[in-house]
Amino acid sequence: MKVSYNWLKRYIDLSYTPEELDYVLTMAGLEVDSMEYLGEGIEDIIIGEIEKIEEHPNADKLVICQLNTGDELLQIVTGAPNVVEGARVPVARTGVELPNGMKIKKTKLRGEPSNGMLCSTDELGLSQERASGIMILGEEAVPGEKLVKYLGLDDYVFDLDLTPNYARCLGMLGIARELKSLQEDVKVKRPEIKINNDNKEDIRDYVSIEVMDKELCPRYTGQIIKNVKIGPSPEWMQQNLKAAGIRPINNVVDITNYVLLEYNQPLHAFDFDTINEKKIIVRRARSGEKLITLDDQERQLNEEMLVIADTKEAVGLAGVMGGANSEVTEDTSTIFLESAYFNPVNIRKTAKKLGLPSEASHRFERGIDIEGVVEAGRRAAYLMQEYAAGEVVSGIIDIYPEPYQPLEIVLETDYVNNILGISLTAKDISQMLNKLGFLIKGEKEGLVKVAVPSYRNDVEREADLIEELARVYGYNNIPVTVPESKQQGGKTSQQSLEDISRELMISAGLDEIINFSLQGKEDYELFRLPEDSRLREWVRIKNPLNESYALMRTSLLPGIVELLSNNAKRQIDRMAVFEIGNVFFRQVGEEPFQQELKLAGGSMGYPEDSWQSAAADFFYLKGVLESYFSRLGIDSFLFKPARQSFLHPGRTASIELDGGEIGYLGELLPAIITELDLKERTALFQLDLTAVIKAVNLDKKYSKLPKYPAVERDLAILVKNEINSGEILRLLKREAGDILKKVEIFDLYEGDQIPEGLKSLAFKLLFQAEDRTLRDEEVNELFNKILKLLRNFFSAEIRGN
Repeated sequence: MKVSYNWLKRYIDLSYTPEELDYVLTMAGLEVDSMEYLGEGIEDIIIGEIEKIEEHPNADKLVICQLNTGDELLQIVTGAPNVVEGARVPVARTGVELPNGMKIKKTKLRGEPSNGMLCSTDELGLSQERASGIMILGEEAVPGEKLVKYLGLDDYVFDLDLTPNYARCLGMLGIARELKSLQEDVKVKRPEIKINNDNKEDIRDYVSIEVMDKELCPRYTGQIIKNVKIGPSPEWMQQNLKAAGIRPINNVVDITNYVLLEYNQPLHAFDFDTINEKKIIVRRARSGEKLITLDDQERQLNEEMLVIADTKEAVGLAGVMGGANSEVTEDTSTIFLESAYFNPVNIRKTAKKLGLPSEASHRFERGIDIEGVVEAGRRAAYLMQEYAAGEVVSGIIDIYPEPYQPLEIVLETDYVNNILGISLTAKDISQMLNKLGFLIKGEKEGLVKVAVPSYRNDVEREADLIEELARVYGYNNIPVTVPESKQQGGKTSQQSLEDISRELMISAGLDEIINFSLQGKEDYELFRLPEDSRLREWVRIKNPLNESYALMRTSLLPGIVELLSNNAKRQIDRMAVFEIGNVFFRQVGEEPFQQELKLAGGSMGYPEDSWQSAAADFFYLKGVLESYFSRLGIDSFLFKPARQSFLHPGRTASIELDGGEIGYLGELLPAIITELDLKERTALFQLDLTAVIKAVNLDKKYSKLPKYPAVERDLAILVKNEINSGEILRLLKREAGDILKKVEIFDLYEGDQIPEGLKSLAFKLLFQAEDRTLRDEEVNELFNKILKLLRNFFSAEIRGN
């Protein structure tokens, strides 16, 4: 919305300079994107009258002009071919700098002094094309007057970035109302409306109106203005329209646009002589109906769209654009003037469906003042009377079956003060809201009853009124306070676990990512989920932006996989990431969904520099999780072979804690890896942090550094393929005794030298006592005990050299 400073002053006495108004508007919530002085660069150009022209004695193509500039007579030499005595022209005196950077100096041209310059439109930056002569002004131009004042460019234009809840400020009167609330003892000056009553005819003798869909058109009014003379609108009106970014067309069309910007009320003028049977019908479009709009484009309509029609065909697309078949032309003599209120949702859908945004639809779809429809229409009729020589036929047809009933809201002063952190009385609240145009219905024991005016369709509840109070009070006047917290002590256990998890993942070499919580079904298609999978229990958004963001996620893994894929396609060879976030599941009951906190991660391209190179990413993440559990004081976790629809069979493990599954770890299916251009053996994991938090033990016990040396032994055994190495490690840690301090697996071998159905596992055992140096006999005894345990539990055999 472009707002002219001079135009705005017609409706309210402003106590602000343009620079001050810039700040005031922004602080009132009407953010100013930019402020432009229309006369930028030509502020010092004045008007001069050529009183005398003489031939130059030393040049055939130059003349000497004597100019009256109001307070002095200037001699200027020029070569302009169109100078004549008596002409009013723009003059740049010595010392003035033109928009193109030229600085005017006192000079001599072929021996004759010249004290300035006569200017053309392109030299003044008023035209992009090179002019053939100087700019000639009208006879009403006054010598000595500033050119910017004569051209109406002595004005500032504010470009407002209005949010939808400020739709009322898409008109000058709406902005004036906002400024009234910020100033003391000022009133909004209503535009003049003085329609002659000489015409004794009745509008109902001219036209009839039928509204067939009152839901889509709650109010429709019409007037007749006859004997209009189509021509240009007055200069001041054209200047105001140009400042607002609207191109002047003719007096009738310009008046409808002028009132639109004045009242925020779109109007439309029909050539009444083109209306069949002199009847206006407001109806839904018929199936397959077409309309050529004012932009000469044929529009295919549907039954959801509202049209203005006569008894034969549509003559306008309601609230969006008029039809070419009823356009006002030079031959128009009688105007049917429409002023109406249309359903905002329907107008928005129509404009979007046809790709036809307009100044009218922009306002209708945000909601206008249904009670201001008649006044805006009468204002336009008055202006057509004054500037198009029109005769306004008596009466106005107003179809308004359900008049506006103000919404009433009760405000509690204690609640207001608690929200804003200030101290307002009921009287303060009443005065502030009254300045904004709200009607105060009563005050009682800390309560204020407020009626919402029709032009404030953005106010629906207490919070909306509190926002208005904050604006009037001044955001910068509200003291800075620390919000009161009901939380006792520091962070919750969940918050602490999130912090620890984040720290441990980063220290293990993973980068944190944050994905959207909204996803689409296509994000899960590659995961080959069975029909009964819990990951299909999506919570659907009621009004999604599009289907790609229609579902609340049930897993963090689709987002992680997409991110790894995008990076792999950009030649990123190595990447490890993690995310901490909520997932959501649909459920039946009082709560429509269940929320769970998860930790998930992924790795691709891990360096193949160990015996685990064939599954480096898998074992890297497994090591990360083992370290993670260890740091959290959890030692009752297990990795067990498992299956997931999107993970490789035989390379997938469930993660169990105290007998229950809390997550899984595995490699992606090769087919998924290939389709997404991922690195081979890309691996993922996901944990339920809600379950992890119950087992966390962060109590640390002090232990002395060992004084006595340790003894290391290697052990290579043969076991059946189906035996998991994790089970062997857990057995040894549980049964081998206190002096076995550490067990590590460092080799896995399956090949020609190993009998079929068996595999070789090699472990490194570290023995150490806290109170003595171990003797070989002690170590051998325990080593033999370990061999016996392995034979008894796993039928293990020692592998020979």
